[in-house]
Amino acid sequence: MNREGAPGKSPEEMYIQQKVRVLLMLRKMGSNLTASEEEFLRTYAGVVSTQLSQLPQHSIDQGAEDVVMAFSRSETEDRRQ
Repeated sequence: MNREGAPGKSPEEMYIQQKVRVLLMLRKMGSNLTASEEEFLRTYAGVVSTQLSQLPQHSIDQGAEDVVMAFSRSETEDRRQ
């Protein structure tokens, strides 16, 4: 995870955004999240809705490796903008 930061975001905000994104990707790949992870997503529902709209639109049957690679590419593109 990139901790150098984005303009206008605190390290805590960056951490929350990145954790939400990772948890959403895990869920999308079919992983069962723990109760505490689900609670984290409920607590940060506003961040969840923002991140859901930014997730790559790839099907689960594409394979976990392909989904993770697509996620990595979209993260890199986000940082360039």
